[in-house]
Amino acid sequence: MEPLGDADRLTVGPYRVVAELGRGGMGRVLLGVAPDGRLVAVKVVRSQFVEDGGFRARFRREVETSRRVSGAYTAAVLDADADAPLPWLASVFVPGPALSDSVERAGPLPAEAVVRLAAGLAAALGGIHRAGLIHRDLKPSNVLLAADGPRVIDFGIARATDSEGGTEITHTGWLVGSPAFMSPEQAEGGELTPASDVFSLGAVLVQACTGRSPFTGTSAPQTLYNVVHTRPDLSAVPEELRELVARCLSKDPKLRPTPAGIAHELGPLAPAVRPWPAAVHALIDEQQAAVTRLLGLTEGAGRLVASDTGTIVLTGHVANEDLPTRTALPVPTGPAGPERPVPTPGAADPPAAEGSDVDPARRRRPSRRTVLFAVLGAGAAAATAVPLALDRTSGSPTAGGPQTLPPPTTSPNTSSAAPVGPSPSPTPAATPTSPGTPSEPAFRVSPKWRTRQTALDYSPDGTLLAVGDHGSGLTLWNSPGLDVAADLGTSAVPGIDGNLTFAVKFSPDGSLLASVDDFATITLWDTASRKKAATLQGDRNQKKAGYANLAYSPDGRTLAYSANRVITVWDVGSRTLVTTITNPIEHPAFEADGEVLCMAFARDGRTVVATTGQDRQSLLRFWDARQGRLLATVENAGDGAIALAVSPDGKVLATASRGEVKVWDITTRAVVETLPFPSNPVSALAFSPDGGLLAGAEQDGRVRVWSTATWNPVRGLDEANALTPRPFMPEHLVFSPDSRFLVGCFDAYLALWKVG
Repeated sequence: MEPLGDADRLTVGPYRVVAELGRGGMGRVLLGVAPDGRLVAVKVVRSQFVEDGGFRARFRREVETSRRVSGAYTAAVLDADADAPLPWLASVFVPGPALSDSVERAGPLPAEAVVRLAAGLAAALGGIHRAGLIHRDLKPSNVLLAADGPRVIDFGIARATDSEGGTEITHTGWLVGSPAFMSPEQAEGGELTPASDVFSLGAVLVQACTGRSPFTGTSAPQTLYNVVHTRPDLSAVPEELRELVARCLSKDPKLRPTPAGIAHELGPLAPAVRPWPAAVHALIDEQQAAVTRLLGLTEGAGRLVASDTGTIVLTGHVANEDLPTRTALPVPTGPAGPERPVPTPGAADPPAAEGSDVDPARRRRPSRRTVLFAVLGAGAAAATAVPLALDRTSGSPTAGGPQTLPPPTTSPNTSSAAPVGPSPSPTPAATPTSPGTPSEPAFRVSPKWRTRQTALDYSPDGTLLAVGDHGSGLTLWNSPGLDVAADLGTSAVPGIDGNLTFAVKFSPDGSLLASVDDFATITLWDTASRKKAATLQGDRNQKKAGYANLAYSPDGRTLAYSANRVITVWDVGSRTLVTTITNPIEHPAFEADGEVLCMAFARDGRTVVATTGQDRQSLLRFWDARQGRLLATVENAGDGAIALAVSPDGKVLATASRGEVKVWDITTRAVVETLPFPSNPVSALAFSPDGGLLAGAEQDGRVRVWSTATWNPVRGLDEANALTPRPFMPEHLVFSPDSRFLVGCFDAYLALWKVG
């Protein structure tokens, strides 16, 4: 469970969402708080599915069917909206780890626990099938281990067997389901019956007691082949379950037992207060504690109790507040306080709420505690103080919401026509600021620099910007003032005069600044003294590159530099070369296909992710940064994918190509979202450090910002088109560490927006 950053808070229907529970092929699952205080799991469907003209009708029909599902081993569907811009579904929130997470963290389940799991899953499938549904995606991540037994989730988006012709929810070119847990008939695109879920149940039980799926291969096609053709090795399955599991995994659906038959074979089970091993119950307690902390409750004061109508919080009091014992935490259903008018482009800021002693434009980002209590209804002042919020599920402004946003820009440009810019030297009129806040502008442009700026990064403390330029210069700029704090001179060493500073990157702790020039000379600067601390010489094949990138591992111990076809990896402490990676050329007739276009570290600190290739479709490649070993190659990363960004939580990465931005799940290496750009290629990408926003710059200078909660656009930042008489392609985008500012370099100018 990942708490949402302040910039990511949103409302889905009547529910305030406060954390991400997970994401999958159909959508993102969020922890929501109902108006009466119940906790629910809200699944927001991905935008790709909405493109199908018949999707909403099928979604509506299947949700109606899913509401007929009930029983002790399922999470009941409570609410849904098929007509929302992004359809969503709310079900009971079940506190407890997914079976997949439990096996990974606490190990395989013992035989007795797997027997209880089998009985619970059989009962759940029985209820789902009686309602006229086939689950179609039963897998360990869709099985939750609650304190009193298993729960099957995610059956609200399934195939309705009682619908006309058994219409199924699919999307052209999509394979709905997880290959390692599909039935053979599903893998081959055949007609599905309830027996398909029984096959999946058998595969889930094998993973529960062995830690692995019986069919997983080295690739998805190999896994599907195994599902259809191979006989699984069940020698590690406990003897009392082996024969039953073998029949569940029969290739012939007619030979598989029914859920009722499975329950009959297992027989009556003795009651158990704690059905799982102690390590699993420790994970359950850990999640309970995380939720109560997220809701602002004192340690141990809250206890989550699930029922068919939702999960409630039994608590004695809220932290630092004297409140009576109650069974739920109420959440306001509408704006707390008087509604404010939504400002129109170019209009002045709306007046502060009556009784407010602080101008909304002066407000800093709300503290974590303020935001939590605004969500819970205990902080009405915080809720009324913000002038404007966005309904992120639709992208439309709503008054009085919980999200603090900057005032609208004074000169938005939403047309596709090229703007007419002012003179190259911006005047104060070209850099509007919020009234009374000269140090925190809504938009600001730097004075024109002596040459084109080619590299950009924020210091971890948010006070400085490192800027490299076309003359091999390296300067430090104050933020948000955009005035020069120090000129470090050239990044080159005597005798090796580079004519370009290709990339700059602060170490995660801010103690070092790395820069690299056109001759592959990497300079490490001590940021305290602003003196050169060390020089590293890259590979000779990295000189005079078309694209170059620097990246620190999250722990700051490793530095990677990519240029041409080569990635060099360095140990920062010893200043020694760890390994040299040479990207192979897939197509000898297209030598540029081997060029590394962009590169970053994954969250684990061991994996380097890069896009390669220009002449043909780019590849997305994963390397072991220590061993230099190629781990995986994903084709069709885009047509010339020249920008890449990894989310702060390390779960997804975004790549930008000529016509679109693709969002990838790092674990599965599959595309989970596509953001189209039909008119302009995207040249730069950046995630906000709080994880709530993704910014992308188009070649003509326009900048767009999306909410990562829904992948809907939040706003367009078009003032950069006024930087020069003609637009310039942005070289880089970077967010400040507190996610309040976004900065881009556009030819000889820096542009800064206040976004939080």
